[in-house]
Amino acid sequence: MATVLAVPKEQQGQKLEQLRLPHPRTGNLSSYYADLQNEAVLEAATVDMDGKRSWLGNDWVIGDGSISILTPIDPLFLYLGLLTKISKAGDDEWKYMDINVLQLETYDQMDAFSIKRFFSMANLQTRALNEFCETKQISEEMNVVKIDSAKVMSWLKRKCSADRFPKSMENIISGKADDVELVKQAKSREMALLVSEYLSAYWTSRLFKDFGGIANVQEADQVFSKGVNAVKFDSPDSYTMGVPTPQALALANKVDKPKTAKEKQLEKAAKKSKPITSFFQKKSSGPK
Repeated sequence: MATVLAVPKEQQGQKLEQLRLPHPRTGNLSSYYADLQNEAVLEAATVDMDGKRSWLGNDWVIGDGSISILTPIDPLFLYLGLLTKISKAGDDEWKYMDINVLQLETYDQMDAFSIKRFFSMANLQTRALNEFCETKQISEEMNVVKIDSAKVMSWLKRKCSADRFPKSMENIISGKADDVELVKQAKSREMALLVSEYLSAYWTSRLFKDFGGIANVQEADQVFSKGVNAVKFDSPDSYTMGVPTPQALALANKVDKPKTAKEKQLEKAAKKSKPITSFFQKKSSGPK
């Protein structure tokens, strides 16, 4: 089935290869698009129109009006998810592995071809191993690696730096507190919550612990990370996404008028009056 993709300018004209890789937080297979030449990875988020729209071009029509929006993702999050699964030996215990000879066919619900293509980006793999792993040389031709928790936490805390906080959200945070240090802490907290969307439960708990237990923060108190509402669409009657029908607006804006004295009197009398059936005696059902 044909699909419309919205691609960043940097990847327009580049050959993109679709990969099916486990999401770093859920572990479920998700769609990603790799620009292997530039070693860039994009994640796909689909806006589902639920059959209510179509795409019309100059000389083409696509019945499904949905669109997949490709946005850049730091591929190190994907590497961290894979390395954690491969290297974990127990609670806070890690085993050495030869990343070049992984038995990919033993992975449950994983696409071996996609993982192989993902690992083929040599510079990206070098970055990931340097950021996350301890390396041990077995021979001149063989090195093995395992997760180094201290390195991972250092990388995650850099990701949560207040300096990375989106400029477009500055006014929201700054408007809630005048204290510079408090604002900085709030920004780091929001970044940690945002980063946790791409982390397994193990790393999320470690990260939250380092930030003083922000796992207890209520969703309503978050500025942007997990407080994003799901996109919803109207019925075909409105035909304009996000614009409610006039009937819906009228219902939402309807204000009950105060009742007049006469209306109140009639309502009171109606409550006191007996139903007409009460004036008739119920027929007994005796033996025939």
